[in-house]
Amino acid sequence: MKCGTNPPRISAMVGMIALALLIGWADPQATGQARSSVPGHDIALQNQLVSIHYHRRSGTMDIAWRDGHKLLGITSSARLEDGRLLSTAAYAAHDPDTSKDMLNSALAAGAAGAHEYTIRSTAPGLPALFQHIWLYDGKPWIAVEVELSPEAGAIGTRHFDAVVLKGASAVQIGNGESLRVLHVPFDNDMWFRYNSLAVGDMKVGQTFTSNEVTAIYDNASRQALILGAITHDTWKTAIEAHAANGHLTDLDIYGGIASPTGVRTDTHDTVAHGLVRGPQVVSPRIFIGSFADWRDGLEAYGAANAALHPPLRWGAGAPMGWNSWAAYGEKMNHHRYLDSAAFVRDTLVPLGFGRNKVVYINLDAFWSNLDAVQLADAVANIKAMRAPEGTRFEPGIYWTPFVYWSDDLDAYVEGTGMKYRYRDIVLKASDGSLLPKVDGGLAIDPSHPGAKARTTYFSNEFQRLGFEYLKLDFLSHGALEGVHYDPAIQTGIEAYNAGMKQIIDETGNRMFLSLSIAPLFPSGYGHARRLSCDTKGRMSGGDQTTEYMLNSLTYGWWTDQNLYIPDPDHVVLGEKADQGARSVTEGRSRLLSAIISGGMILDSSRLADDPQGRDLARSVYDNRNLLAVASEGIAFRPVEGDTGDRAAALFSRRSSHGVYVALFNYDGSSRTIAIRLDRIDRVFANAPSVSVTDVASGKTLQSTHDTLSMELLPSESKLIELRQD
Repeated sequence: MKCGTNPPRISAMVGMIALALLIGWADPQATGQARSSVPGHDIALQNQLVSIHYHRRSGTMDIAWRDGHKLLGITSSARLEDGRLLSTAAYAAHDPDTSKDMLNSALAAGAAGAHEYTIRSTAPGLPALFQHIWLYDGKPWIAVEVELSPEAGAIGTRHFDAVVLKGASAVQIGNGESLRVLHVPFDNDMWFRYNSLAVGDMKVGQTFTSNEVTAIYDNASRQALILGAITHDTWKTAIEAHAANGHLTDLDIYGGIASPTGVRTDTHDTVAHGLVRGPQVVSPRIFIGSFADWRDGLEAYGAANAALHPPLRWGAGAPMGWNSWAAYGEKMNHHRYLDSAAFVRDTLVPLGFGRNKVVYINLDAFWSNLDAVQLADAVANIKAMRAPEGTRFEPGIYWTPFVYWSDDLDAYVEGTGMKYRYRDIVLKASDGSLLPKVDGGLAIDPSHPGAKARTTYFSNEFQRLGFEYLKLDFLSHGALEGVHYDPAIQTGIEAYNAGMKQIIDETGNRMFLSLSIAPLFPSGYGHARRLSCDTKGRMSGGDQTTEYMLNSLTYGWWTDQNLYIPDPDHVVLGEKADQGARSVTEGRSRLLSAIISGGMILDSSRLADDPQGRDLARSVYDNRNLLAVASEGIAFRPVEGDTGDRAAALFSRRSSHGVYVALFNYDGSSRTIAIRLDRIDRVFANAPSVSVTDVASGKTLQSTHDTLSMELLPSESKLIELRQD
């Protein structure tokens, strides 16, 4: 929802509360519709799985689920720009909004299985505050969104608390003795990691943070609460939590996160979050759900986002191909590009490399090493390539739409007919000064007409040349806070939405859009997004490793299909390439990590001129069984979620005959991994015998029951399939 562009709705759709007071309530157990107590008393809402008790004297809300999980004492608030704090707890009256003009909206919402309710909080001398609540028939989750009255909206806010909880008993999950909270990074820059932090390890006074979403769960039982934003049009949403004596004591989910320093912080901001004001100012809409398995909960959260922001679809599925970055970097040239493509055509495609008879050959940064004639010739040669069995080849290219990499601010902006210089389009602070560089580049304001013309110019040029794949990098620059040219753009996320929408409109689903460094949300602007920052070919030992990337899969697999095709970055083979795999074992583990991430595979080995890289490629990709699993295009999910900021060792998903299990040894020595079969999948809980097949070789291994035990060599991985005998 964009502030100031739509007529004020005040409380928008009231949903079934309006119906209740007008025509009475149906039995919630029979219909799944909600009910309320009689006017003047506390408000009670419920469906089959969750109930809400709104305390009209205190302005607090309790949520209780049939599984026994509870959130108690929820309030909502906003800090206005004039310094006033509006909190539901400070208001005298809290009433269902019964505006008659909302009846039709309520009927429409009810017909779709979603019912919206609005509580209006008022007090003498204070502007009204509205809490919108959604219940969904037969679902264990609700949604909450808060709205300022037009009076308060005219003043505006930079910090809008949609859900606030306080007290040691406010969050109740099972016995609550081994709870964890999940940190989700804002973007995938600077090798940030996901982190599942034990509440018992949180120190008094320590602030735990996450971006957009968190899971609060017990790994042993897997019981969980999932809380996160499902609207991403205006705010950067933050989750902050505190704990004491092993219990969460405070939880705040709010729109308005901004970095105070800009040094290795999640959003990279150095100025305050934009002021949001106008006749319609609403908080992020927050998903709140209870689940028997935290993994199911995060997948449901992802699906809820997809329902509001559908992902882009690409008919050819997750791409396979080659990319120049880790292989040649700044030393890329015309013959290395074409010779690498020829090796893929002549050697790898006969081994099964490629998907749906398409292989992408992508230029990354430093494609400018090719002059205009060489670039056109390279594209023509790639598009003319055909493998004997019919596989065609498509060229790809790289661009950074929201970053300027030079210090020459007087340079003219491409596509503007010398109307604008770069000093005109870079993003600035309120005093007119340039924002500090991030990753060595200056942010461009996506709303500036010069920046828009630049996007049009490059989009048209790439398509005119015949590129079908476009890697978009350093996109987080477009979401930085600052003063935007368009006065209707008040926040960095609004600017990012506008800039990405232009790219989508101008490429028209004619190019595969792969987002590299980019915010996790908003989604819907790329077919794929990298799970993590740069990843190469080594198994472990820090950043850019298989283990680092699999940390992002461990806690971010749920983005698959809901938000994007997960991009595990490049499979890099050979020691002459940047941090390439040094052995077949290490290379196969890197390939398997890509396979279980959803099957997008881009090699970045020195295939044009490195004998070791070529030999490793022949060995690593010569396995049609593994490539067939990749082509199914389904990400695996972690078996365990207690790994902190490290990757899980086991991942699984259902197969057509049983269950696939991927096992990884990140150590430099051999390791035996043992785990109960019912921990992998409940289908094996009472199985007397389970057969085990090594997928890569097709060989049948020794059957097992109760426990799976497997020894892995240093840096080794295996993909097996389990079936009930």
